[in-house]
Amino acid sequence: MLLTILGVVAVLHFAEDVLVPVALALMLAFLLAPLVHRVERWGANREIAVALTTLVAFALIGLLIYTVAHQFLGLVEDLPSYRDNLLSKIRWMSVGSDSGGLERGVETVKELSDELQKSSPGQAVAPGITQVQIVAPAPSAAQVVRGLFGPLLGPLSTAAIVLVFVVFMLIQREDLRDRLVRLLGATEMHTTMSALDDAAQRVSRYLLMQTLINTIQGTLVAAGLFFIGVPDALLWGTLTIVLRFIPYLGPVLAAVGPIALSIAFFNGWTEPLMVIGLIVTLELISNNVLEPRLYGSSVGVSSFALIVAAVFWTWLWGTAGLFLATPLTVCLAVMGKYIPQLGFVGVILTDQPVLLPSERFYQRLLANDADEAQDLIDEALAANPLVDVCDTILLPALRFIEQDHDRGAIDVTRRNAIIELVAELIEQLPATVALAETQAETETETSPAIPAEPALQMSVLFLPAADAADELAAQLLVRVLAPSEFSAEAVAATLKGEMLEQAALTQPDAICISATPPAALAHARYLCKKLRTRFPDVPIVVGLWDAQGDLQKATDRLSAVGADKVVRSAAEAVEELSRLRQPLVQGVISNPAVNLTMATQAP
Repeated sequence: MLLTILGVVAVLHFAEDVLVPVALALMLAFLLAPLVHRVERWGANREIAVALTTLVAFALIGLLIYTVAHQFLGLVEDLPSYRDNLLSKIRWMSVGSDSGGLERGVETVKELSDELQKSSPGQAVAPGITQVQIVAPAPSAAQVVRGLFGPLLGPLSTAAIVLVFVVFMLIQREDLRDRLVRLLGATEMHTTMSALDDAAQRVSRYLLMQTLINTIQGTLVAAGLFFIGVPDALLWGTLTIVLRFIPYLGPVLAAVGPIALSIAFFNGWTEPLMVIGLIVTLELISNNVLEPRLYGSSVGVSSFALIVAAVFWTWLWGTAGLFLATPLTVCLAVMGKYIPQLGFVGVILTDQPVLLPSERFYQRLLANDADEAQDLIDEALAANPLVDVCDTILLPALRFIEQDHDRGAIDVTRRNAIIELVAELIEQLPATVALAETQAETETETSPAIPAEPALQMSVLFLPAADAADELAAQLLVRVLAPSEFSAEAVAATLKGEMLEQAALTQPDAICISATPPAALAHARYLCKKLRTRFPDVPIVVGLWDAQGDLQKATDRLSAVGADKVVRSAAEAVEELSRLRQPLVQGVISNPAVNLTMATQAP
């Protein structure tokens, strides 16, 4: 795999002259394809739609290039007139400074400039030395043409190649897609088509929305700078449109020019501060209003991955790579999503969480970071009920602890320390409040004259199958059960005989055995067998918390020794205990004289 990656990077580098025009054409094809489709829906055929769209697109690109070049040349000619104003501002900023570093720097630059002027070709020649001056012959017409148009041949030829590629990609896009499907794998056509559609939608939406946002931003920047009085406002608006395609760094680069020019052009500081305020305000509006509304969803690439990708593609392809970084990275992220061999690419690039909440929580436990572990629980509780937090974070974390201990990844001391940390976190969990209790309180507040019916409690005894992890899981279930409906108690992990005596003393309506895989199954079977012999009429529920795979074999073995129900989550346990409670409640309501081991509790 490493050799393959190095080979691909080498091909991308040495084939830059061919691949860069293809990549630019592909990006433009993604951008223009929705517009071509829109023109086709208006009644034009494919060729006319492509011709009109590409003509308008390249005309706009040429206009942008001409505007930037023309106004940039004018700016260069005007720069010497800003010299005195800029030097006065530099001296003003250095006033009050003990070091005077800025002022000395300015003087040093002036001295160097004077020395360079003294050593110019017109300087005096020592006596006795013959000065020889080589005069070049007058250039020919061919040399003049080559000097004028030679630097433009490369960019113009690249633009022509890109134009041809874009036209053919848009005209033959279905045929190219079919060939790409065949190349990537016709046997897995559904996966291939899903990957192509996903990449096309992400890139097209990103380019269209980024173009729209950049155009709005650039127009507002140009208008604002014009009213403030900054020279060449159209230049800075155009550069804003272009540079904001560069991820993260582009807005900063677009802001440096007008701010620096305003400092050099204006005598005071009011106008430069107005320029800074204009750019900051527009960026805040763009980032917090326009982009969330227009993008709708992220392109699926993490921020850090975009920064690394920008550096990588710039190193590989220069300026073109900087502008192509985001679309190319999006395509790589999609490939990592749909191609199993490139799954590591998806893990590195995408913005989706790569760890489940339970895995993140357990990772924090292993790092002994109680604060962040508590933050994860608080964040989950803010969006989900306690029972869901138990099933998605806490019970799986207990299973991870037992699994790592069972395979020797953590020793007994480390395991006990992690379990103690989990116990401290569990102590801070809130208790579940029953919906019926909340409704009863609401009804009591609205009509206090009507007495509420007493709630009926079902007594449930939780017995740990083996050790402290099972005991912690039992304590979690006690917190999950609504106190107005259940009288729940968790017994400490002791000898089996002591737990049987506790059950006999309590006389519960139901017993729940708490077992955390993988090692607790045998202990749960043994305890269940003893309980069924001692209490033949009491329902027994066995919780194999967050058990993975098929539970049928484990269910059969536990049912053979007397278990009435096997569950794997807190939600299933609550559902089963609520089902067991219903006959008891109905029996009390139909015959209040029936003697049940059930207490009543007034709200």
